[in-house]
Amino acid sequence: MKRVWTWGAALMAAAVLVACGGGGDSNGYGAVAVSVSTKKLAISSEALTQSSANDAARDKCDASDCTVILQFEECGAASEGLNASGGWVIAAGAGNTAFDAQTAANSACSAKGGTGCSPVPNLEAQCN
Repeated sequence: MKRVWTWGAALMAAAVLVACGGGGDSNGYGAVAVSVSTKKLAISSEALTQSSANDAARDKCDASDCTVILQFEECGAASEGLNASGGWVIAAGAGNTAFDAQTAANSACSAKGGTGCSPVPNLEAQCN
């Protein structure tokens, strides 16, 4: 009888993990927000909902014009560079790892005409 209960408990625990998202790669939601007027950027991660991740990124960005430019479930990153006329180019990217997200952000920045696109200082890629 004890064996049946042990197996039953193990199966129930596995079912709860699957239903609650346990065992997957993602543990929440994240967002990247930017303020063009202040050139501030922020990243949030590990939020319970996408809406709360967006709010957290805007709050961290701390400017009235902060706008979410990326929503992610795995990893997110930002990149910045300058365009041909010296204007600021900002982009964000997502990926399965922090490295992949930063690579995607750098590529997106270059695709928008940015040169010297690189990670934003003091704003590392984040993963859920």
